[in-house]
Amino acid sequence: MKNSILECRWIGKRFAEQVSNESSPIGGELVGIFDSAANIKTHDNNLLVITKNALRSPITMNILQEDNQSFKKYLKFGSVIWGDGIKLIIGDEDGGSIVIGLRKSKIFKNNLEPITKRSLSKFRDMPEPTFHSLMKLARPGCLLQPDPTTEGLLSVQLGSMASISNKIDNDSEFAATMTGILDKLCGRGPGYTPAGDDYITGFLAMFNWAAKCLDFDMIELPRYYAELTSWTSYKLMECGKECLCDEEMQSIINSVARGSANEYFKNMGPISYRGHTSGLDLVTGMTCALFTIIDRRLGTNSLWKLDSFLKKNKVTK
Repeated sequence: MKNSILECRWIGKRFAEQVSNESSPIGGELVGIFDSAANIKTHDNNLLVITKNALRSPITMNILQEDNQSFKKYLKFGSVIWGDGIKLIIGDEDGGSIVIGLRKSKIFKNNLEPITKRSLSKFRDMPEPTFHSLMKLARPGCLLQPDPTTEGLLSVQLGSMASISNKIDNDSEFAATMTGILDKLCGRGPGYTPAGDDYITGFLAMFNWAAKCLDFDMIELPRYYAELTSWTSYKLMECGKECLCDEEMQSIINSVARGSANEYFKNMGPISYRGHTSGLDLVTGMTCALFTIIDRRLGTNSLWKLDSFLKKNKVTK
């Protein structure tokens, strides 16, 4: 594919200004290539994803490609990427270049709605029904139906969180303790983004957005996590920490903001089919964060109920 021109339909808010800045243009290199997506490590050490998929996010550039040709056919790992404010240029396998026009692109922004104690209260009696809905979506390899590399980890997580959720009153101390609990999952599981990392990404997104809304301490992402997993996976966890959410994640969080359990269950389906198990582990993390917050803000014991439900309904291989 020599000197091909593609059109960008949407640019995530995180990169919109940088991509269109002629005086300080974006640059980087390709660090991951898949059939319909390509990951770029920018010069300022951020993750930009070019994708043919329709799913929008603050870190993606959604392009229009008329054929279904895989990115693997013509993009080369390590290729240099540069922009000039009106286009992004990528070297390809044939020695030519892929030019992505930016003039017609629109900006995609986060559109998260505020979570309140009242909206949380609508979920206080829903831990078992919520996990029941998740279990119906379980597939081999996810944390709900683990492989040998993640066997028992979710139950340990739930037990550890339940044991401190109502015992540590100080929000800052609780958030710091949570980083030590979550790191037991970091880098755990097979795949490009391990199941444990997907869980952490979802957990941080839900927890930290609620923290912003309800004014309690957010959970930080320690730098040492980067040593436990891949660069790309760490950057996705970083996005979770900063509440940079794609449309499907936003729909999950917004259903909590609206106090709608039915909407939450409905939105689980689409996100759960993402990747091999990535989407399912992501929404499992978001769900565990939701009930962690409910336990702390409303004084319930949802996490113990979730752990008990998980053990009673363990999927036999």
